[in-house]
Amino acid sequence: MKNKTNLVWKIFFLLVTISALKLFGTFYGINLERYGLFKIIFLSFPVLLLLFHSIITLLTKKAIFFILLASTVGFLMERLGLKTGTIFGGHYVYRSDQLAISNVPLSVVFYWAVFIYTGYCVVTSFLYWSDLKKPNIKLKNFWLVPLLVFIDGLVVTAIDIFMDPLQVKTGSWTWLDGGPYFGVPIGNFIGWFIVTVMVTGLFRTFEYFFPTKKEEFNKSIFIVPVLGYGFLALSFALSAIKYQMLNLAIIGSLLMLPTVILNLFLFFKQTKRSF
Repeated sequence: MKNKTNLVWKIFFLLVTISALKLFGTFYGINLERYGLFKIIFLSFPVLLLLFHSIITLLTKKAIFFILLASTVGFLMERLGLKTGTIFGGHYVYRSDQLAISNVPLSVVFYWAVFIYTGYCVVTSFLYWSDLKKPNIKLKNFWLVPLLVFIDGLVVTAIDIFMDPLQVKTGSWTWLDGGPYFGVPIGNFIGWFIVTVMVTGLFRTFEYFFPTKKEEFNKSIFIVPVLGYGFLALSFALSAIKYQMLNLAIIGSLLMLPTVILNLFLFFKQTKRSF
């Protein structure tokens, strides 16, 4: 288990390094994603991190179930959104040079799992830092599941509130009818919230009735998604400043960074208490 944990940290630090290089290139007008190898590495490392981290924390079967659930629900909702203009508040199209299934880029399918799992972990970590267990049928605390799912939805939707205007700016996708929030329809964020609570609602309910008998891993590994969430917020903020979207940088930072700061505060408080 220790070797797997070390591998997760190595993948995380490599991901931070690669992301920093991409951000550095953006500031100097160099699009590193033009280079195929760099793009593959940049897009694949978050998926690798998701895979190894989830296997440690959820065990293999539940990890695969989570990834398939999030990717499948995300894909189906994206396909419906592209066809009908519903779910995400309007009609949109993805850039045509991306590998896609039914016009949904493969990267988008996988990143639904990455983002939702990150939010799930960030919220779950608050339980661990507070010395609480995840809801399960033995504790008879199902009332906690809807609360956690609701917070999951907020944490994940905050990512898109920050990210979507930046992706529109760089041309990754286009909202055909625009929208009031930096060209993005408000319904898009409602859609993100719905997709997230569908996935985590189903998974947390499954976990409640079929809890893992014994979680044999160091809970501190949950700080990796928290740091990833924080780094994502900082990279979005710097990109927004680069594109002269100062208001977006402020709004997005206020939505994402307090979650990270509070999480780290509780983590260090719990760690100090353990010694």
